[in-house]
Amino acid sequence: MMAGHRVYLCLKYSLVFTCTVIFLSGILLIGLGAWMRYGAAALAELMGHYSTQLVNLTYICIATGSILSLTSLSGCAGAYKNNRCFLTLFFIVMTMWIVAQVVGIAVIMVYHNSVGIMLYETFEDSLKRFYMGVSAADPISTAWNVLMTKFKCCGLKNTTSDFVGSTFSGTTGLAYPKNCCANLTNPSCDGTTIVPNLIHPEGCFDKVIGVIKRESMVLGAALGCMGVVEFGSLILSITLFMKLGSMRYELQLARQRVRPQTVENKESLPPVQ
Repeated sequence: MMAGHRVYLCLKYSLVFTCTVIFLSGILLIGLGAWMRYGAAALAELMGHYSTQLVNLTYICIATGSILSLTSLSGCAGAYKNNRCFLTLFFIVMTMWIVAQVVGIAVIMVYHNSVGIMLYETFEDSLKRFYMGVSAADPISTAWNVLMTKFKCCGLKNTTSDFVGSTFSGTTGLAYPKNCCANLTNPSCDGTTIVPNLIHPEGCFDKVIGVIKRESMVLGAALGCMGVVEFGSLILSITLFMKLGSMRYELQLARQRVRPQTVENKESLPPVQ
């Protein structure tokens, strides 16, 4: 009996722990969605008409994080209060979430090359048609200026050749903006002189993709760990559900055994005079 109780306590507190981890991951997902919505405005501007998809993705992150957090609370309540209904709800929602994750990863693996091509074409279109220079105050020019300054890059992929035939080159007569200069105070970097080491040798697209790949490795490792935790929580929840059922059945059997004995004891008592 004591061994069974120890198993029950182990299952109970293990599920509470995993649900706490899932709750924190949901909060982080909400924070990621909020950052993508309000902190990645420059990237959204560069994506042009595809920025709507980025905005939709932020809302998906926030909604998913909220659902995960609420679901983890139901798992904690089910484990702590021995409530099989909450455990069932937790198991169903987490199963749906894991299936959705697997489908999402499969779609990303199939279409990641197409996404890269789409991003390149979108970035190229925004640079060629809408970039107006360092002093321009429009959102797309500001986004490109921030990108080139922050990542120390020039143009899209081929540095100065990316500006050939662009709106910027046509209106200013320059081959590259001031942000492309390796040293902003160098008077030789005047927008027309092109010599080695005068401007940044790398394009911004490769820089952005490099950052995305590095962050994707960290995100992939985090998702892998979360997948293990989520799958473990499913096993714990269904095992605890079954354990609570067996404990309830054993309690009913114990009550049925005690009841006949009580009746027999009452019948064996001498009549009261």
